[in-house]
Amino acid sequence: MIKTPRLYLTRLTKKDLENIHRKNCYSEVAKFNTIGIPKHLEETKQFLQPLFEPQNPEKGVQLCWSIRLKKNKNFIGEIGVQTSTPKYNKAEIYYSLIPHYWKKGFALEAVKALLNYGFKTLKLHCIEAGVATENVNSLRLLEKTGMKREGMHRKILPVGGKWFDNYSYAILEDDFLKENF
Repeated sequence: MIKTPRLYLTRLTKKDLENIHRKNCYSEVAKFNTIGIPKHLEETKQFLQPLFEPQNPEKGVQLCWSIRLKKNKNFIGEIGVQTSTPKYNKAEIYYSLIPHYWKKGFALEAVKALLNYGFKTLKLHCIEAGVATENVNSLRLLEKTGMKREGMHRKILPVGGKWFDNYSYAILEDDFLKENF
């Protein structure tokens, strides 16, 4: 478990499937989500199933947490990290919250905690994130964490039958530790 002043990040379990399914059914969440709105709970279960099976660290590992409020343990979103092969010692993060909890600092708090975990616990060299160029809220959030925009990939995000451009963000261990100590 990862704790922040207002949140608990708890390792995702099969008990979280219904919460994740409900979150992914919001049109606001699906707007920039490449998986789209799931048709039924079974689709969500199939999508998340690999998280609950043994993974090979030599090929990279996906770790995912539910984001819960400390005050009442309510589920408000999810956050995760996909590590690369050990040779490259980097990872990509992702996050998604129920719209009611947007613009309240919860995503920023969770992402900062995950960056801290990635650099201090996983001992990563670099953490990356990709975001649709039109997703202004996520662009601001990543910049507030100290991540830097490093480039743009044209039309690589398939969302809702359309292709979107994607900005690449990253932060190095040295930069993060310098800013957060």
